[in-house]
Amino acid sequence: MSMKRRTFLQAGAAAAGGAALLNAWPANASAAALGPAPSTPFAVGVRRYDWRRGSRPCTTYVYYPATGNPGGNPVSNAAVAAGMFPIYNFTHGYGSSPQNSLFIIRALAAAGFIVPAPHFQHDFNDVNNGNTSRDVSEVLTQTLALNGTGPLSGHIDTAVGVGVSGHSLGGMVTHGLLTSWPDSRIISANPQSCVDMGNPSSAVKAKVLFVHGDQDPTTSYNSARQAYAELPPAKAFLTFLGGSHTSFWSDNRFPTTVVDWARWTMYGDTAARDRLPGDATSARTRWEFVPGSDGPAGQRYEAENSPAVCQGTIDSNHAGYSGSGFCNGTSAVGAYSELTVTAVAAGTATLGVRFANGTGAARPASLVVNGSTVATVSFESTGTWTAWSTKTLTAALNTGSNTVRLVSTTAAGLPNVDFIDVR
Repeated sequence: MSMKRRTFLQAGAAAAGGAALLNAWPANASAAALGPAPSTPFAVGVRRYDWRRGSRPCTTYVYYPATGNPGGNPVSNAAVAAGMFPIYNFTHGYGSSPQNSLFIIRALAAAGFIVPAPHFQHDFNDVNNGNTSRDVSEVLTQTLALNGTGPLSGHIDTAVGVGVSGHSLGGMVTHGLLTSWPDSRIISANPQSCVDMGNPSSAVKAKVLFVHGDQDPTTSYNSARQAYAELPPAKAFLTFLGGSHTSFWSDNRFPTTVVDWARWTMYGDTAARDRLPGDATSARTRWEFVPGSDGPAGQRYEAENSPAVCQGTIDSNHAGYSGSGFCNGTSAVGAYSELTVTAVAAGTATLGVRFANGTGAARPASLVVNGSTVATVSFESTGTWTAWSTKTLTAALNTGSNTVRLVSTTAAGLPNVDFIDVR
C-alpha cells in the first residue's frame, strides 16, 4: 500500500520512507494497569531536560501534577504530587513553543498526566521525512526513563502505554506516529489541525481524537477527514464549524473534550467517555464518535433493518454509511424514521443519531417517544451526502418496548439516517 504523506501546504506527496517499528510495546498494554482517574485537579509543575537523539536536540519541558493549590502558572521544579500518572505528550506547531501552548498542556497535567512537551525549531522537511516523529519517540523513551531516577521516580506509569497530541506541524508529527513512523507504545492520540501523513500502521492500537476547524486556511480539513476515515475505531472527530487554524484555542470545549478523551483512553474512565458528547456539542461544533469494542454499552439500530421503519427508501448511493444502507426519507412534513427499542429498566437513554445532510440548510425534526413529542432537533448541514455526523439526544424510556420516531417538521423531510445508537 502506498504512503500518502503530504507537505504542510498540500503541495504534493513526500517520498515514502521506512516505517520501522520503534520501541516495541506489549500488545496487551491497557488502561487497566492504572488506578481510578484523579477526581480533583492538581497544581502543575515543570522541569526542563536537554535531551538529544544523536546529533538532534530534543529539549523538552516536562509538565506534571504537583503539590500545592490547583490553578495558576506551572511552577518550575515543584514537588511531584502523590500517585502514578500516565504520559501524554504534546508537540507544538510551527514557530510556537510549549509555553505558548499552556492552555492545553496545563489542562492535561492538572487532570493527572505527565506531559512532555518538546521545544522544536520545526523544519518542514524533518516533519515530512519522519525525523521529528522519531524525535518525539525519543522524548517518550527519555520521559519513561525518568521513572527510575530523579524527582519523578516512581510517579510515572510505564506499563499502560503512552498518549500523544499536537497542533498543526505538531499534529502532523502526531499522526505520523500512528502511520508512517509508528510507535507501538501509543494507545491514545489527539492530532489537532493536521493533515494526513500516511496509511494507518497495524503496529499502533490507539484511540484517536481529531480536532479541526472546517475553514482552516493552513492545514486541509479534507485531508484530516481522510486521515480520520482511514483509522479503525475507536475514533472521534470534533469539528469547529467556521473555525480557522487556531480559533478553537479560545473555546473551552477544546481542552475539556481532549482531557476527557485522555482520561477515558488512558485511565479507563468511562464517566469521562460518557461526558464526551456533552463536552463537544454546541451550535458551533460537530461531534462524531465511532466506539470500539469498549465503547458505551448499548444497542445499535440500523435504519435499513427491522425493527427500524423507514418512511421512504433504503438507499446505498452515498458512501460512508454503516451496514447495508441508510434511510432516505420522503420529502414531506410528517415523514419519519422509526425504531422499536426494548429497555430492561425505565430511565433516561442516550440516542446517537448518525445522519448526513448534503443540502445547505438544516432539516428540523421532532423526537417522538411512545406517541409524545419530547424534543425538537435540528439536523444541520454536513456539507455533502457522504459526510456523516452524529446528533446526541436524550429521552426517557419505559421498561419493555418503546417506539422512538424522528418526524420531519418541514417539506424538506429528514436527513439521511444511517443508524441510531441507544444507550
